[in-house]
Amino acid sequence: MKTSELLKAIDEAFEEKLEEKTGWGRNEIKAAYRSVVTEVLMAVADTTIEND
Repeated sequence: MKTSELLKAIDEAFEEKLEEKTGWGRNEIKAAYRSVVTEVLMAVADTTIEND
């Protein structure tokens, strides 16, 4: 996966997460972003492991 594809996947997943709720505080946004990054990276890692 290219870096640009990874960043796009993170961006798309983060936007989906933000739409879940209307009132977000700064700490909630940080936590949501970290969560999304972790989820996307785990999905990429799983795909890489399956393809090896």
